[in-house]
Amino acid sequence: MDVRKISFPVGRVQYMALRPCTFTEFLGAMGEAMDQMLVETIEVPEIIHQRLMSRFREFMLCGGMPAAIVAYLQNRDILSVKDTFESLLLSYSDDVEKYTASASMTKVIRSILSNGWNCAAETIAFEGFAGTNYRSREMSEAFRIISKAMLLELVYPTTCEQMPIMTNMRKRPKLLWLDTGLVNYVAGIQRDVFSVADVSDVWRGRIAEHIVGQELLAISNDVSAHRSYWRSDRIGSEAEVDFVYPYNGLVIPIEVKSGHNAKLKSLHQFMDATTHDVAVRVWSQPLSVDDVKTSNGKTFRLINLPFYYVGQLEKVLGKYVG
Repeated sequence: MDVRKISFPVGRVQYMALRPCTFTEFLGAMGEAMDQMLVETIEVPEIIHQRLMSRFREFMLCGGMPAAIVAYLQNRDILSVKDTFESLLLSYSDDVEKYTASASMTKVIRSILSNGWNCAAETIAFEGFAGTNYRSREMSEAFRIISKAMLLELVYPTTCEQMPIMTNMRKRPKLLWLDTGLVNYVAGIQRDVFSVADVSDVWRGRIAEHIVGQELLAISNDVSAHRSYWRSDRIGSEAEVDFVYPYNGLVIPIEVKSGHNAKLKSLHQFMDATTHDVAVRVWSQPLSVDDVKTSNGKTFRLINLPFYYVGQLEKVLGKYVG
């Protein structure tokens, strides 16, 4: 079926993006109504912080696909989700013909769906993507088609520290898939996510960055919503911040990283270049706010946000941004 030939009643429909379930929706499905309420009201006491982080780890493993959550809830065993993941992956591959009438493009798209999961949260190049022999032009077209089907997003960088956030489409994008549970499964890192002390240490921090990106996107149901990350435009600089988020006319930088504040060098460089004084670091510890000074002497407030609060970012910023 060629979707380009399908007629559509323009002006008679309202578009809304259907995202994977959020962490709070996952808690609701698990019957954890009290924990869900505590997260949504940003009132998680420190005494149950580890319990919420344990629940969030389960969420990372299971992901937000409703069928996967239903399978997981039957016996709270991540192995029970395997058949659901396999079914989803097979259906994505089988559906390729719906989006292109070209046999050659079908092969390119299927190569991405087979090999691209291992490149999650990674800056990619189209030419020879994931070890294939495909050229940049056909690979970029295949990615465009899959992105339109909302199975993934190519997240392009911006050099802006102030609104509007203008992305540079000529730079290499990061690849974010629709669901972190699927990424964990295909990449074969479920055991690492389950056993590691800090989820930020898994896969060089990429899986932590991926789940944060997933929760950030789920904040909005707008089809046009997209994510951006920041790269410095200074010559010779490799400074990069994982995400930037627009809030009340400000560009809020978000780093997904554990450790001491002094190691957040890229975040410091961003804050030196912007006009406001609020930044966010997502980590595995309880919520806190630090007063931090850059090497250039600028003082800013660093909101240390536990993973389970990422979906409540708007409420958190409402408390700390004047």
